[in-house]
Amino acid sequence: MILSPFFSSLFASPMATLLLVFSFISAAAVSASPASDGTVSYNPPDNYLIDCGSNAPTTYSDGRVFLSDQSAGKYFSSQGQDILISVPSANVPSPLYLSARVFEQEATYSFHISRPGWHWIRLHFYPFKTADYDLENAKFTLTTDSVVLLHEFNAGNNTSWFFKEYIINVTTERLSLNFQPSKGALAFINGIEVVSAPDLLITDTGSTLLPVAQYYGMGVQSYETVYRLNVGGPQIMSQNDSLARTWMPDSPYQAPQQMAKNVSVDPSAIKYPEDGGSPLIAPQSVYASAVEMANNNAKTINANFNVTWNLNIDLSYQYLVRLHFCDIVSQSLNDLYFNVFIGAKMAISGIDLSSLTGGLSTAYYKDFVVNSSMVSTPMSIQIGPWTQGVGSINALLNGVEVFKMNNSVNSLDGEFGVDGKSAKGGVNKVTVAAVGFAMMFGAFVGLGAVAVKWQKRPQDWQKRNSFSSWLLPLHAGDTSFMNSKNSLGSKKSQFFASTMGLGRYFTFAELSEATKNWDANAVIGVGGFGNVYIAKIDDGTQVAVKRGNPQSEQGINEFQTEIQMLSKLRHRHLVSLIGYCDENEEMILVNLAEWAMQWKRKGLLEKIMDPSLAGDISPDSMNKFAEAAEKCLAEYGVDRPTMGDVLWNLEYALQLQEAFLQGKAAENEEETNNKPYTASTAPAAAVVPPAEVPVIDDHSGTAMFAHFTAINGR
Repeated sequence: MILSPFFSSLFASPMATLLLVFSFISAAAVSASPASDGTVSYNPPDNYLIDCGSNAPTTYSDGRVFLSDQSAGKYFSSQGQDILISVPSANVPSPLYLSARVFEQEATYSFHISRPGWHWIRLHFYPFKTADYDLENAKFTLTTDSVVLLHEFNAGNNTSWFFKEYIINVTTERLSLNFQPSKGALAFINGIEVVSAPDLLITDTGSTLLPVAQYYGMGVQSYETVYRLNVGGPQIMSQNDSLARTWMPDSPYQAPQQMAKNVSVDPSAIKYPEDGGSPLIAPQSVYASAVEMANNNAKTINANFNVTWNLNIDLSYQYLVRLHFCDIVSQSLNDLYFNVFIGAKMAISGIDLSSLTGGLSTAYYKDFVVNSSMVSTPMSIQIGPWTQGVGSINALLNGVEVFKMNNSVNSLDGEFGVDGKSAKGGVNKVTVAAVGFAMMFGAFVGLGAVAVKWQKRPQDWQKRNSFSSWLLPLHAGDTSFMNSKNSLGSKKSQFFASTMGLGRYFTFAELSEATKNWDANAVIGVGGFGNVYIAKIDDGTQVAVKRGNPQSEQGINEFQTEIQMLSKLRHRHLVSLIGYCDENEEMILVNLAEWAMQWKRKGLLEKIMDPSLAGDISPDSMNKFAEAAEKCLAEYGVDRPTMGDVLWNLEYALQLQEAFLQGKAAENEEETNNKPYTASTAPAAAVVPPAEVPVIDDHSGTAMFAHFTAINGR
């Protein structure tokens, strides 16, 4: 097969250390239920299958029946003559490719759409020759009423069969396929499929790489399938996929192959999450095979390498990259953490599939919208071990799908839209001029501000640690207190930290001693940001020290924002910031979040609860609070809840707790023969009314939440 590749045979920055003491409770893991077999039944509301040019119906290799061209005549219209051609035999997988309809003038296939939504459009081609027609010389444009599928398309020297696959969100009552032969040329088609696809196939949101953010609007795009790879396994034919998709082997795209090893399990062992998983996304056979790192069990190997796939793409378009994962190699939960890269950009750092899915051998996928300006061709997809934590040194990938997304004029082929508008000419020249003028004006204003600052510079500016210390504002993005290696190490900066509420300055040597030289046995948790160590500082205080991973996606801005927020908050139920360090370009938190997450994953939530609270906390309230806390710890900001969502969940958790206490009070009253319940009989750990909570620095109660709501972002 030919034409479409799918169907062919941290930056370095000064770091800092925070010491935090913090606890939370967590939600139950996502459960998963096994599928009964490798496929599920899907009955498409619209299911048009046409064997163009044939005089009899054709049964495809997967058992689907294509109508003859004569039976499908009601869908076809043209001002030209009917030209139906065929050959007696050829090296093709189905008789579907032995006949074709040829167009000398514009022609249209039109289909009634009974249910709007996603639809497959599959176009089958085989440019054969007859005595009167040579389809290799055909050249034509093919469009729907709004999307260009093919523009000035020519099979060229390709003499094999192939097909093109598209996913279109059809919102009208009719879908038309319009063939427009180029001047002096022909158009042709061997087979057509217009078939409904499930709504869950493509959701409206995905993730972007740079910047790391959420992409909205995937539901209004049109897509062309470029690659669909069964990683680590054989070709999966359409009869083994509920949506009649074909999955090709990944081996031709691995580079080099000796870095990878195929692994597989019985497909019946694969489970799907109850929330967000379905065999319609990908069949069990995709998740039952994978590629992992070769020699991953060897103790002496250099773990700093990636398994790579190289995929050629057209850099004129954006792409939807869907990666499929399923941990079929681990023997226990929370043992496999690894990194994923797309186009040499970090896509996922320290992914733990068992935490995301709640179990092993459970399907998971993630969508990325890739701006081609951020990558090159071939576009690389890589997996590699996350070596900053405990667990196996390994990484795996089960499946890859790459879809081309339409450009600004709704074209999937070429720069012109159905209405003739050009993607290159879509930007108004006046707009360009206005933007250019605004940028120039902003540059002059910035230079003017610098000039004023220069005139007001202190006389001893040359003796200072950095030019930016007096020229730039203290909190101007990255030019902050964490951006100078020497800034926080000096006594002067220690005074600054004290006035800012950042607590004690710790040397790196002090923290190394407290963690017993970063002893691996002291690791109490791991996450996408780094390892968490249990430690005891010189005054006997037990703390958790979180040492950052330079490859983590948590950047300096997010780290600084966390420092500033925590330095201002003072409440007995919130994290307390007690110190920091910025030696040796280290970024180390002290944070017990990962420690708590580890117990949560093991189902031992009571391990992180104060024993004095046993029996006095509602399990429902605890789980709701844990659910909110866990979401707040999401790797990407776009996956974290808004402050409004957090406050709503906390209020709901409080209501559950109050209801629990009222019920417990009623039980106590009944047990004591209707003895009135008084404050003197209340348990010591009972919830204290808000008015009795000590107010410290105006950051408790309503004042505290008011501060939260003033913080932008997530």
